[in-house]
Amino acid sequence: MESPKTPNAIRHASPEKTAAILDGAMRVFLEQGYAGTTMDRIAAAAGVSKPTVYSYFHDKEGLFNALMEQMVREKQWAKFPQDFVLSTQESSKVVLRRLANDILDNCMNNSEQITFIRLVIGESGRFPELGRAFVQHVEKPIQEALTHYLASCPNLNLRDPTASARMFMGTLIYLIITHEMLHGQDIVPMERDRLIDHLIYILHLSEKNPDTQQINKCL
Repeated sequence: MESPKTPNAIRHASPEKTAAILDGAMRVFLEQGYAGTTMDRIAAAAGVSKPTVYSYFHDKEGLFNALMEQMVREKQWAKFPQDFVLSTQESSKVVLRRLANDILDNCMNNSEQITFIRLVIGESGRFPELGRAFVQHVEKPIQEALTHYLASCPNLNLRDPTASARMFMGTLIYLIITHEMLHGQDIVPMERDRLIDHLIYILHLSEKNPDTQQINKCL
């Protein structure tokens, strides 16, 4: 029996065929959904044979995971941890504002991206491994990098950097879901700059108020 191939195995394959397969797979997944996508349809969309698809990716789940890894690389989400390290000389307000705008731009200016995320959410009820893979590849690295950054900023003096990182990301994700995925921008309007300003204000409350710092130490 053929041994499973991980998404990382594609790095040793032909870049041209890999790109063709991933491009074809993305089109089919977005059109047919996860359940309706077959390796035959992916092969036809990519212009390669079905055995070629299997030689690059062991199965449909592995191919879907590879698409998520590609999405992270292309949207530069994988750069965020390095960006935090390189931003040690910048104001935390500047770094957090840039991060928030980058995350929103990566999602809200790309209809394919929104459709893909909607696909993951919609199919995760029947295929929970898809939702778990999305959290593993996309959400977890950003959450961990942001938590480390918040904990390393002495001026913030946050009681719980992990919870603060969740609050920061959760607020941005909520805006994406209500405004882009659910088309509710006119129902629950909110200017992105206003939202980001308030997020940054909340995270810097202890910096502004010495009494808050004392309260945090007592809790």
